[in-house]
Amino acid sequence: MTSRSPSSPRLWPLFALNFFMADMQSGIGPFIGVFLQDRGWASGLIGTAMTIGNVAGMLITTPVGGFIDASRNKRLWVVIPGVCVVLASAIILISQNFWAVTFSQVAQSLASAAIVPAVTGITLGIAKQKGFNALNGRNQAFNHAGNMVGAALSGWLGYSYGYVSVFVLAAAFGAIAIACVLMIPAKSIDDRVARGSKEDDSKAPPDAMTMLLRHKPLLVLALALAIFHLGNAAIVPLYGLAASPKTRPTGRALSQPPW
Repeated sequence: MTSRSPSSPRLWPLFALNFFMADMQSGIGPFIGVFLQDRGWASGLIGTAMTIGNVAGMLITTPVGGFIDASRNKRLWVVIPGVCVVLASAIILISQNFWAVTFSQVAQSLASAAIVPAVTGITLGIAKQKGFNALNGRNQAFNHAGNMVGAALSGWLGYSYGYVSVFVLAAAFGAIAIACVLMIPAKSIDDRVARGSKEDDSKAPPDAMTMLLRHKPLLVLALALAIFHLGNAAIVPLYGLAASPKTRPTGRALSQPPW
């Protein structure tokens, strides 16, 4: 079994990555609407900026997944989302210009689209197909723990120190995730196996896009997930806007665009 299970020195950075990437995926999402509303944004403009980001995320998910699948540097595709999360948090704090905020939402969507397939590829490349289920299950345990800790910290920091601290927390988690993935030895990731090849298969891995287009059930599933995302992605931000007290704008009417 020792040949099937990755050694412990290269597992703890992977588990830590899964823990800290949880807040990268959705850490600032529930707070953006309230943060912008507090600064005089109209709800329609908030929805427009977030919708552009979500649609961009939907459009970029498939090509990004293909790039990650073909890439021989899976760790890079964790570094890029980490940088995107740090940039997204910084941009919103520095400027509340409409296009700056919209760009930050696109960056956040890129991070959410890339981080999961990248980490999944790294896990498969380390554990191989025989050990993937067990290791991925442990990854998910750490990821869900990170979700709970991140949500609790975000709520406490937001309540105690204001919304700015939530964005700082998301940026910190992104930076830590980058450090964690760089601690995973590149040689421990088998690129061929990470693309779905069997350990004893000498053939080149199948093209992911070709497999998607040839299998109708996969296309139907992709369409269903896309439609679900359109409705589901806005639920938490909209709830945050509805639950937060209405704030009076200072110096700008709510009906005016903030650019």
